Amino acid sequence: MTSRRRRTFLALAVGLLVVIPFAEPSSPSPAHAAPPLTIRVPVFAEPGEVPPAVVASDSPLAGTTYSVVSTSDGAAIDTGPLEPLPGPARPWRYAALADLSAITEPGVYRVVVGTKKSVVIEVGEHLFRGVLGAALSIFKANADGDEPTIWHGPSHLHDRRSPIANGPQRGERIDVEGGWMDSGDQLKFTVTTAYSTLMLELAAANQPAQASVILDLTGIGVRWLRKAHPRRDVFVAQVGHTAADHNAGFRDPTVDDGSSDPRRSRRPSYVLTRETGGSDVAAITSAALANAALRYSGEPRRRLVRQAEAWLAKARALGRVWRNCCYQQDSWRDDLAVAQAALWRATGRASYAGDALASLRRATSDGERSWLVAADSYQMSAIAAAELCGVLRPDDDPARPGVRRPACRILQAGGTAWMHVVATETAFGRAGWAQWASVRQSESGAVVLALAARAGLTGAGAALDRATGWFLGVNPWGLRWQAEVGGIEDPYHWVQAVDLDLGGAVVGGPAPLVDINDNRGADLTLGPFDTRQQTYRDLADDYVMNEVGIGYSAPAALHFALVSPE
Repeated sequence: MTSRRRRTFLALAVGLLVVIPFAEPSSPSPAHAAPPLTIRVPVFAEPGEVPPAVVASDSPLAGTTYSVVSTSDGAAIDTGPLEPLPGPARPWRYAALADLSAITEPGVYRVVVGTKKSVVIEVGEHLFRGVLGAALSIFKANADGDEPTIWHGPSHLHDRRSPIANGPQRGERIDVEGGWMDSGDQLKFTVTTAYSTLMLELAAANQPAQASVILDLTGIGVRWLRKAHPRRDVFVAQVGHTAADHNAGFRDPTVDDGSSDPRRSRRPSYVLTRETGGSDVAAITSAALANAALRYSGEPRRRLVRQAEAWLAKARALGRVWRNCCYQQDSWRDDLAVAQAALWRATGRASYAGDALASLRRATSDGERSWLVAADSYQMSAIAAAELCGVLRPDDDPARPGVRRPACRILQAGGTAWMHVVATETAFGRAGWAQWASVRQSESGAVVLALAARAGLTGAGAALDRATGWFLGVNPWGLRWQAEVGGIEDPYHWVQAVDLDLGGAVVGGPAPLVDINDNRGADLTLGPFDTRQQTYRDLADDYVMNEVGIGYSAPAALHFALVSPE
């Protein structure tokens, strides 16, 4: 494992929007010839919920027909004309949509165009729940300290006496044992822990059939977030020395306590100060704890609310984002809005709802900057808007009309923006731009579309179907973006050192070739399904395309909780 840097996803996204709103930059076609006519289908779906297929070719597809065939008897259950798509079809010249809504019964199906047959589509009850369940594997594998896991033994137990590395309390010892390791490395970040905890709490609220399993895992995040504020004015942002951990290579996490490197055997903690900033970190932590409080009553709820309010006060006091190695954001009022909205829900205080709306309006320019209505941890305004609108969980009551109406309008504006991305960014229906971590961003877009559909936005459901399809195989590579279960065999993660698999953990996925080569230190060339804007290869030594982490799987879990039937 080599030292690496992560890009700020939003900064790139905003840059694209400022120059060419919602458009993938043009570029030369790959040097090789485009693949022949190709049919991309979701590898599985639920009856009546099958996302459409995409047919791509270098020849025009207008007037071409397709059939949906049951593999059990070879009978065609539907036949019709392909619908040409306007979005860029690269590396092909043309693409068209094949509607699969006729598949309303469990079974195994194919799409046929001329003599070309697609791979099979498995259709059955509750298969989307399986996507959610599989995405949880990373939270089991990355449990740290003495948290229960079958993936490794107790790890980083010396975090119980972690020395504070910065600020007025430098040198003091605090207990930050437990929580989740972040991704392919073994650092712990408050921002990704809080984001993942929040997304999983919401997934459990929206999918009662799997709630107990999900909440067993969210407990890991909640317990650690409570530890991250051990006493007055100590708010932990990171555990572990960036260079020492990144440069140590893949390893069993149980070996660090015995390391000869004191930066690994006695891992330092970095706290939020006026110099570091960190309103984004503090506010999203407040939101996670306030959401967790909703599951309790009496003193347990009050205790979580008090802790959430302490983090919120820290966010307000700092007034700027956290300057850091790995998860650099450029905004924090979106996180503030989520925290305030969650505290309104947890306490019933109307003032929190009003504060949340004011923060939401400021974060999104009252919805005019609709592309910022997202849920990818870099921008979180969609969650605040959905909370105030009353559509974040089943049977939620909305805020009073003066708050609800503008919040619903902002959420719908965000849904409209992501509908436009689905329709124009690529013919394959990705709900995000061509950038590093395209899978995570598309999953965020899918979450916004699902919530906007609940808020009554016409067309959001159809766009959500396409985004769901992109995740499940309707993409140029025909892959489901989950390790071990989607055709991806080599996730980038420390489990390689202990010979385990991470079936279901979500990978970063396709990324611009320049980012891949910049971080690999090697010259990866384009494959048959690649463009310079989006390249993917199943490589275990590439963290841009194949790293898995808690921040990638969390929005996927919420996405599939929202689309799974009760």
